[in-house]
Amino acid sequence: MDSIILCLLAVSGVLSIFLFVARGLLDQTPEVINAWHRVQRAYRGTEPDAGSSADPDT
Repeated sequence: MDSIILCLLAVSGVLSIFLFVARGLLDQTPEVINAWHRVQRAYRGTEPDAGSSADPDT
């Protein structure tokens, strides 16, 4: 009985850590995509369109 409880606690701990890491990665995804687009534009030597709202940082 004790081993079942320990296994449940271990699984829930691992699951919560996994969800915490996944949330952190997903929160950073839009910033990484915007940075990648800025790198591509810099490499091509093009400027973003004046009316474009794809990248509000520039």
